[in-house]
Amino acid sequence: MKKDIEITKDINGVNEMLVLSGRELGVKQRKKLNIDSLDKDQNQYSVIIPENIVSINSSFFLGAFGKSVRHYKTKEKFLEKYEFKCNENTFITITDGINDALNNIDILG
Repeated sequence: MKKDIEITKDINGVNEMLVLSGRELGVKQRKKLNIDSLDKDQNQYSVIIPENIVSINSSFFLGAFGKSVRHYKTKEKFLEKYEFKCNENTFITITDGINDALNNIDILG
């Protein structure tokens, strides 16, 4: 079964944002959305990124999903679990973040 994840859930001022950035915000969203538990269940997820978000900074992505990428060990397995619904430019940044996580390139710790 595929379920939706609203990646911007409960972020203050999200309607005025263009970019999701910052490791701290990514880690906060990971906890808020209980992604550690989602990694272990049998469901697949569509990660919904609102249209007003034009990009995701790699530090945000690594904070929110770096641990998940390493859990699944390959880009393909990670993307089977988490499908990202976003614009093409944002997906390019997500792909870069996946590659960074797999290569243990984790900027800012």
